[in-house]
Amino acid sequence: MSDQPSPRLLTEEELSARLRGLAAHGAVPAPTTGAQVRSRVRRRRRGRRVLLSTGALAAAALIAVTSGALTSSAGQPAPPAASPADPSPADPPPAPVQQVTIDLDAYTLTIEGSTFRISGLQESCPIGETTVTVTAKYPSLTMPPNKFSSLTGIEVKQWVVTFTDRDQQHERLLMWALDPAAGLTAIGRNAGDGAIALSPEDGKRVYDAIRPGARVEIKGWQAASADPDTICSELQPVTGAR
Repeated sequence: MSDQPSPRLLTEEELSARLRGLAAHGAVPAPTTGAQVRSRVRRRRRGRRVLLSTGALAAAALIAVTSGALTSSAGQPAPPAASPADPSPADPPPAPVQQVTIDLDAYTLTIEGSTFRISGLQESCPIGETTVTVTAKYPSLTMPPNKFSSLTGIEVKQWVVTFTDRDQQHERLLMWALDPAAGLTAIGRNAGDGAIALSPEDGKRVYDAIRPGARVEIKGWQAASADPDTICSELQPVTGAR
């Protein structure tokens, strides 16, 4: 422990005297009174406290911002990258329309690469269409009565395919299968009363193969007009029991 005495604190008068001496030599502006000296000392102390407080606050803010950024970056996973929207599935292409060809001059019907023999049409009983769309199919169909019904009785046709005509918007007979009891005499000649006929075996095969909505092209010669339905019974609208 040092034996030297502690430095003595200067009194206010001594401090003022020293400051005036320094001011006289141009070191600091000379305070005029002790009160001015005390005021200047207090201002210096407050300035140092303000500087220290401002520096501390700035450092604290910097630490908080840095710490928050680091916590956000390290503590939370980065959001997943946006994946491109899955493309909507394309609509399936429409099913191709089934094509059927009836050749009245060659007495043939062609469907899906297979050709069958048919009967043709009487000159006075044309179908009256060159392109039709299949409307419906019936395993058996009771035809509307006509003037011959009283002689021949109720006529029931087998494996019937129909269409809807453009003029009257009536469902009409397009093709049917001959009854085995009727023989095959109509095949290969003009005998139909407004529709074509197939043999019993071929009629069932065509009936099974053809679909509603099929497009049927009718080729060959047809008369421009027809006799009334009382004669061309197969031109009558399809009604009654199926």
